[in-house]
Amino acid sequence: MRLKGKVAIVTGSSRGIGKAVAIQFAREGAHVAVVASRDATAAEKVGNAIKDAGPSSLAGIFMVDVSQRSAVNSMVQQILEKLGRIDILVNNAGIIHPTHLWEIPEEQWDQVIGVHLKGTFNCTQAVIKNMMERKSGKIINVTAPSALRASSAGVADYASAKGGIIAFTKTAAKELASFHINVNCVCPVANTRMTDSLMQFRHATREEHANRYPLGWFAEPEEMAPPFVFFASSDSDYVTGQVLAVDGGLTM
Repeated sequence: MRLKGKVAIVTGSSRGIGKAVAIQFAREGAHVAVVASRDATAAEKVGNAIKDAGPSSLAGIFMVDVSQRSAVNSMVQQILEKLGRIDILVNNAGIIHPTHLWEIPEEQWDQVIGVHLKGTFNCTQAVIKNMMERKSGKIINVTAPSALRASSAGVADYASAKGGIIAFTKTAAKELASFHINVNCVCPVANTRMTDSLMQFRHATREEHANRYPLGWFAEPEEMAPPFVFFASSDSDYVTGQVLAVDGGLTM
């Protein structure tokens, strides 16, 4: 087990990619904190799946809006009081409201930037003091293909936030390198509620969507988990500031 005894926080882990990553981390031996903002029932189900990996594999279930600094700080403090350390942070929490650029209301822009970009900043800053003191840590951020290439309509706010996350990843990686904290970014694409909403907005069928990927299929969330394990484990100790596209070749 590559993450045995490690303490991991996975935001946005009540469903989709975050859920798959949280469960896989537990199977690899980590104590995992499930973080969600709205669906407590779904978060509880993920918590039960994590406990199936071992009696001490669940570090807690937290209902937290990561754009709210005080809530993030409270969550991190609770985890530190219970387990004494945080080894891994996955900044996966996200939302999407497909809307044409000329129709995006200011409130939506602020919300999308707040959850994705500010949330990544809030959670990172909340955990790094503990990591800096121990001179050890793994931070894994999540971006999207729309941050790497021009996308179809509907994601100006989302793409801007995800592009900011790439810049934040590289800056944080350089600034935290002397503390032996690795900061990397995964660019995943999988069958989730987010991609469903995009397909509906663009009037695309699942077959049409899958045809965009050179490898020829539309991945499930569980197929995204292995790269996160790599970045969370000692296998990636000499890797930092990188963006890994796990997208079936979409952005190549």
